Amino acid sequence: MGNEITNTTNTSNPPLVSVIIPVYNVEKYLRECLDSVLAQTYKNIEVILVDDGSTDSSGHICDEYLNVDDRIKVIHQQNAGLSEARNHGYDFATGVFVYFLDSDDWIQEETLSSLTQRIQDTNADIVFFDSKSFEDSEKSYQIPQRYIRKHDYSTDKGLTVFEQVQANKEFHSAVPLLFIRKSFLNKSKIRFYPEILYEDMLFTFEALTKAEKVAQCKEAFYQRRYRNYSITQSKVKEKNYLSASIVYRELVRFSEREGILANRSVQQYIARCAYRFIDIYSQLSNADKENNKHHYQKQIDDVIQHDGFGDKALLQRCKSKFHWALYKSMTKLKVWR
Repeated sequence: MGNEITNTTNTSNPPLVSVIIPVYNVEKYLRECLDSVLAQTYKNIEVILVDDGSTDSSGHICDEYLNVDDRIKVIHQQNAGLSEARNHGYDFATGVFVYFLDSDDWIQEETLSSLTQRIQDTNADIVFFDSKSFEDSEKSYQIPQRYIRKHDYSTDKGLTVFEQVQANKEFHSAVPLLFIRKSFLNKSKIRFYPEILYEDMLFTFEALTKAEKVAQCKEAFYQRRYRNYSITQSKVKEKNYLSASIVYRELVRFSEREGILANRSVQQYIARCAYRFIDIYSQLSNADKENNKHHYQKQIDDVIQHDGFGDKALLQRCKSKFHWALYKSMTKLKVWR
């Protein structure tokens, strides 16, 4: 199936908020997601569904909803991944503000009303908010609520807000926790990096650090579902490593280009992403390690060249197993200064 778009939106009344929903094999959850959007107390919206080559009934459900509400648009495309689905949906968005929603999750009915009010009151480029997590299982599990921030953040320049949330260990890269002014994305030319996992770690960092003004809405509007077979829960594979290493590389390039690489908070975040690709590589099969060993060493050399981004443990880990073991023993004995 090639690219195909069905548009039933009334173009004489451009929607203020564009809700972009990538869809791929989520027939079990899609209706709950869409119903939560159509039930929003804020009505001036368009809903752009991007069926990314689903092989279950998800595409048919998208088409079914065309007859439910005339604010819905449906795009059918060949499978290209989450980033390209989001980018494609964005290209058709006509709203003043955009919101990227994952199709297996849902939002509370006052979400778009509150976020639209907040972004207008503060004249921000981005408003970030919180999420409650729940387990998709008949069994009762206690899910850690990692996406609820304990601190309040003043409306400020994006890099300043990033420094603050990073210092409080409350930076969350999940894109569905961002409400964004479309003119800002157009001007900054920030897009989702195609064909990788962990794309949110790159997109959200770039968006926050480039934004002139970022505001907080201290509400947990987003309901995040934990699934056993979601992308983030899947088995570690070669693509996981390559994706994590691309995120690291692009973070360094972006930070150098924007002149923020010397910023301590930025360095800490890049170091965190370096740890990720190193840890993922260590979990690969021997065959995958062999296939990627030269690429991995090149990335390790880059971390060393940047002096571990100020992280002594990371630097020693990259130098050699001996340096890493020595560092751990010295820090344990509290002799390292």
